[in-house]
Amino acid sequence: MKKIFFIILYLFEMIVSNSVFANENEPIKIYDCFTFFNELELLEVRLHELYDVVDHFVIVESSLTYSGNEKPLFFEQNKKRFSKYLDKIIHIVSPKIEIANDAWVREIAQRNDIMLGLKGAKDDDIIIISDLDEIVKNEKIIEIKKQIALKKDPIRLSMKMYRYFLNRRDLEVDNWSLSVASSYKNLKDTTPQKLRCETAIDNKIADAGWHFSSLGWIDKWVYKLESYSHQERNKAKNKVPKKILKEARKGKIVKINNSYPKYIVDNPKYFKGINFIDDNLPLNWNIRVFNKRQKKVKN
Repeated sequence: MKKIFFIILYLFEMIVSNSVFANENEPIKIYDCFTFFNELELLEVRLHELYDVVDHFVIVESSLTYSGNEKPLFFEQNKKRFSKYLDKIIHIVSPKIEIANDAWVREIAQRNDIMLGLKGAKDDDIIIISDLDEIVKNEKIIEIKKQIALKKDPIRLSMKMYRYFLNRRDLEVDNWSLSVASSYKNLKDTTPQKLRCETAIDNKIADAGWHFSSLGWIDKWVYKLESYSHQERNKAKNKVPKKILKEARKGKIVKINNSYPKYIVDNPKYFKGINFIDDNLPLNWNIRVFNKRQKKVKN
């Protein structure tokens, strides 16, 4: 009888031991999660930069702008363009919030819908929360893993700030630190919005990536102005092309080098052609160049 008891006890210990061992050796997955508006060119940069080091991209888009206007589902309509990345993409369409007459309510709701793409996540998995134009460097993923393994969780990801052009550093906001990384276990106790904007976080990784804000044509800048949460800025005086370009060129012009995402470094002609790179031409001439290039691309 004792022999049978010890055999059963031994088998039970083996089962428990193997179960724990299996959990400890289950690979931690990385979820790169972000809200998406219409930034197809930057999405390509982001997917190219991180495809080899993350397990899933959670892309959350809406058929309403934050200001409440109807908009196309730009990612849904352009999926073929990203066919080589689709095996890692979890695409979430936010439910409409038409009754809320508040752009910030819509933005927060869309960001919190990131959770809809994390149904398969486990406690130890790492979740990166950002906007599409906040791109983490490929090589920083290893550092994020190490920090969270050391219980430095969550982490703020500090990024260099570029505005209007890839090669214009913002002099007023040198570093942007709203992107965060967290274990899923910690995220479950809060929301993506609260973790990003309302949580005091001491842990920080410097130079973690790039924030490329408001890139493209003048009409894209105006469309963003009419669509995003800061509707107090949506005024006619802020939509004058010459004023927009003058504002855009306040940033410090810098050289695009190997500190940039590889996809940008490898494709300067393409990004110059869509006005993501400033030629530093005279102001009036530059507006004509903008218009000429834009017509060429659209045709």
